Amino acid sequence: MGNSNDNGPDFSSSGPVEYRPVEATPSGMAELALASQEAYLLAIVGVTSVGLCLSTPGRQAIMVGVVDAGVETQLPREINGVPVLVTVTGSVDALLEP
Repeated sequence: MGNSNDNGPDFSSSGPVEYRPVEATPSGMAELALASQEAYLLAIVGVTSVGLCLSTPGRQAIMVGVVDAGVETQLPREINGVPVLVTVTGSVDALLEP
């Protein structure tokens, strides 16, 4: 089987493993803040994306992608005590498969 140089367990001799993912639920303050305001943020004209990121070591923030810096003035600086960081992404278009 494995030795001390392996990077993880050896599953080569095991059979099929059932995969039953559990739906993620917000657990931390940042996750709850994003869940409560995601639709609001995405409804603002010029917002291209929202998600979570790290701001300072060990502290989460809400990251908002925008088409240009002018959109930033329409965004809150924080949501429920969680800082909102803004990144200018430009416009984002989905690729359509031929």
